[in-house]
Amino acid sequence: MTTHDTAEQLWPPATYYQQIDQLRHAIGAPIFLTELRDTAINGSINYSGQPLILLSVIDYPQPNPYRQLCPHMLILDDGRGINMGRIVRISRNRAFGPAADDILFQNAELTANILQAPRTLSRQSIAATSRQLLSRMFGDEPGRLLQAAVDERAEHQTNTAPKRVTQSQTAAQPQTIAEPQPVDPSPRSS
Repeated sequence: MTTHDTAEQLWPPATYYQQIDQLRHAIGAPIFLTELRDTAINGSINYSGQPLILLSVIDYPQPNPYRQLCPHMLILDDGRGINMGRIVRISRNRAFGPAADDILFQNAELTANILQAPRTLSRQSIAATSRQLLSRMFGDEPGRLLQAAVDERAEHQTNTAPKRVTQSQTAAQPQTIAEPQPVDPSPRSS
């Protein structure tokens, strides 16, 4: 293993700390964020069209490269603290298409793999993504969940439905007529 290989395997990379120093010099200045928003269903990029004031750059106590949690956080004037692992780019002067001199921080991996990744949107890619997400939610076997719901409903209706009596059943059963009870015409006293 060479020194070059070791340097590439370090996390975060050496350029990260240089960019953190640039951010510390920008405390109190307006900045534009490009954030990674990751949910259980999808990931997206959020560009802040409005500038935010950078209040502080603080150490994050539990960095974890596997969860994209870097050793630093930003404190912003909107009340948020954001880990640097969730930041794609930070720029000054403009949010969209900033000049190279205006970029204070850029996560090279996220920029290459998400921000500048080729987009292929077709009926086939949408169908494949939809099938994958639906199978995660409802299981791999199509219709299994629906069939279980139909079976459960049928069982419930069978157990709670009123019993139907046919004519042959009524003929076989002796019919009894209740005798009328006499009504006392006198008023009741409480």
